[in-house]
Amino acid sequence: MKRLWRVHGKANEGMTALEKELEELRLKPAGSELAAALNKLAYHYLHSNPDRSEACALEAKDLAKKLGLLTDMAKSCSLLGSINHQSGNYEEAMLYSRKSMRIYEELEDKNGIASTLSVMARIYWSQGMIDKALEHYHGSLRGKQECGAGKDELALCHLNLGACYSGLLRLDLALSSYAFAEKILEESGDRKKLAYLYNNIGSVYGKRGELDKAREYFQKALEIRENLEDKNGIASTLSNLGSLQEDLGNNESALSFFIRSLELFEEMGNKRLVAYTCGSAGGVCTRLGLLDKAEELITRGLEITRKLELKDWEILCLKNIANLYETKGDLRKALMHSRELNTCMEKHLNEKSMDKIAGLQVQFETEKKEKEAEIYRLKNVELLKMNDQLREAFVHVRTLQGMLPICANCKKVRDDDGYWQQIESYISEHSDAKITHGICPECMIKLYGKGATHG
Repeated sequence: MKRLWRVHGKANEGMTALEKELEELRLKPAGSELAAALNKLAYHYLHSNPDRSEACALEAKDLAKKLGLLTDMAKSCSLLGSINHQSGNYEEAMLYSRKSMRIYEELEDKNGIASTLSVMARIYWSQGMIDKALEHYHGSLRGKQECGAGKDELALCHLNLGACYSGLLRLDLALSSYAFAEKILEESGDRKKLAYLYNNIGSVYGKRGELDKAREYFQKALEIRENLEDKNGIASTLSNLGSLQEDLGNNESALSFFIRSLELFEEMGNKRLVAYTCGSAGGVCTRLGLLDKAEELITRGLEITRKLELKDWEILCLKNIANLYETKGDLRKALMHSRELNTCMEKHLNEKSMDKIAGLQVQFETEKKEKEAEIYRLKNVELLKMNDQLREAFVHVRTLQGMLPICANCKKVRDDDGYWQQIESYISEHSDAKITHGICPECMIKLYGKGATHG
């Protein structure tokens, strides 16, 4: 297993080239190329060196802000969201993600919006808000489809949707989403994503109780990840194999997998998964009679879950520590932690209910605003239509305005240039009216007498 601890050769060469490019750009006046290089380096260091990744992303953000480079700033904020998510700083992660979203919306960058929705979905997922994660992943998929994203990107979207369905125990939908992704990834040969997919399919079969199929997919995932020397992926699959062995009652094998997984998560600074693995490994230690080791692991996991507010895994740790003290015969502590467990479960259920209510309220308000906007739009359409009709009418109408000097005797009209002209000529020139002549009844009598008739 020594090769697991070595940095992948090609990846290391890529990092060196990026670092060299960065140093060369630092010799020139700071501009968009430097900001882009910093973001690129931050992305490459995301899983292997979170501290370096954060330093690059922060520098890129500050530079982009100074130079007014909105796209680069949005990218750096999105990266900072991912970095903080990975280290368990969910509030900070969401703040950066929302800032990124606002910039992308201002730029009307659909692809950027879709990518940021995916980051936000991962943050919700890690906090146990799977419904919200599913909603954001669906939004990301729609955005990618509108942008004409390639098959590989769409496969990743379906991978994420499958993970949400699996978390909600909608297992048939999970396998359906994974089947869509599997066909694409096997054709494209993207082994890293394929390993992720196999790992997730194994989890679904584990939940369905089909443990042989689960182990088959976990082993396929582990083999690829070991060949790629993907530490994060290896740790995840080892943890899954530990859970599988635990379900089979093979506690010694389960503990071995959990400990190997824990070492990798600790090396990468992934506190969230360190907490989960400590709780799981501690539970196995209790069954093996390694009670001091169990207490050490579960206590550590409990501290991290409370610090990061990981309610689902806090419940796991509380169950295991209550069971540990009962096994040790310390019934006072067992009872204390059992009460904490009940309180935590009740609070967690209430929070989930409140989140659901809040989500429904947001949905109602959104739909209400959309309907109001549609009514406003239709009113504007009608108003524009009426304005067009009026404009069209005005084209055919010319009006005479202001004071009109007219001779009291001959009835000629004085125009703007001071010339006197017949009233018929003036009206014809200043309007669209056509003049015709006739004799009114009163004039008819004056001219022709009372017996005359109007012809």
